[in-house]
Amino acid sequence: MSDSISSSFTQGYEEFWRKSQEFIDSAIAASTVVLDTNAILNLYRMKPSARAEYFQVLQKIESRIWIPRQVADEFHRNRLSAVDSHANSLKSKSDKVSESAESLRFALRDFFKLHSLADGKSSGYLESLNESVSRIVNSVKREVEEYDLKPSDLLSGDPILERLALLFEGKVGSGVPMSERKAAMDEALRRGAEGVPPGYKDVKERGEKGVGDYFIWREMIDHAKLTERDILFVSTDLKDDWVRKQCGFSIGPLPELVEEMRISAGVQYHHLPLAIFLSRAAVALKVPVSQDTINQVKDGSISSETRDLVNEVREWQKVLGSTEQNLRAAQQQVGFLHHMVMNADREASAARHSVNNAEKSDADMLNQLREFSAAEEKLRRRVAELEEAKDLLADIEREHAIVRHRYKVAHDGLMAMEHEGAIQRLE
Repeated sequence: MSDSISSSFTQGYEEFWRKSQEFIDSAIAASTVVLDTNAILNLYRMKPSARAEYFQVLQKIESRIWIPRQVADEFHRNRLSAVDSHANSLKSKSDKVSESAESLRFALRDFFKLHSLADGKSSGYLESLNESVSRIVNSVKREVEEYDLKPSDLLSGDPILERLALLFEGKVGSGVPMSERKAAMDEALRRGAEGVPPGYKDVKERGEKGVGDYFIWREMIDHAKLTERDILFVSTDLKDDWVRKQCGFSIGPLPELVEEMRISAGVQYHHLPLAIFLSRAAVALKVPVSQDTINQVKDGSISSETRDLVNEVREWQKVLGSTEQNLRAAQQQVGFLHHMVMNADREASAARHSVNNAEKSDADMLNQLREFSAAEEKLRRRVAELEEAKDLLADIEREHAIVRHRYKVAHDGLMAMEHEGAIQRLE
């Protein structure tokens, strides 16, 4: 560090804060863009409209795209399984939504039977809720139906692969030479053991099977030496051995990686999540990228385990909201019927008092007895309705307690992952 830099409070620390949008736009417009495996596989997880916009972005940077051989290897090994996994996940989530919706409908029907005893407006109220639930279910079904890929259809003819082959022709690295692979493997294991980024977490967990990230990094450095052009790595991998995080927020690439790229190849290095890349590409490259497309790839920026947990929390949150509504309505109904029982009891007491104080010869004795009998019958009905409402309230309270517990378990698990920096917050 020179004297001029050492006297500055900020110069030389640029890697410790998030880059400006102008810097990111410039990197997108001029750097070699290296795509990670999942950044490519996301094309198979998108709806056709989003996929078309993603391809437009790739076509704009076609001359500057570069794919490490390790990425190509991983892509071809996982292409069909990525489609199968995504299709199964969509169906599973759709089935869960339908099951939850049916449970809510059942609860609403039960509540309707009770609530209709109190007033005639509940039918319209519950009908509107049921319509809202139906709209949600139908919307989810449409999302599933709009996904147009099946592994069996891609075995012999894959239009996505055909377009990628044209885009990436002549832009794929040759990989680490066979004569150097043993030394590269040893270096990857050494770095993993010593916690040197990138990819040391995978190495520690999987040994030799976890060296893929280092091989990608090694290829990027070698390519940057040849081209002498800055590197922009677009990836969905936001683990701590690639990205600097603070308070759960991604700041940018690890300073160690920026420094290693600068020393080894003499170029700048930057790392962007796919969603932010597409968002800023719309500006930097002047291509249309909708918010729906960006939203579809945001989930790709977190691990599948975290993504499933996020979805689980969201689902339980919706169910919890529904049970809380049912609980409040049932509590209000119990309160209302308790008030009606009190009124009926007063009416019965007044009728009983009239009968007890009536003269034997009183000509109205028969009418008073009839009134007393009607008041007693009304009281019995109200008491029965109140007991039924209390039973329903107890059932809803038990259901609410179960849902609240399941939501808390999922939420606490998500918070634990967030604390470990496993979640990328996209702004």
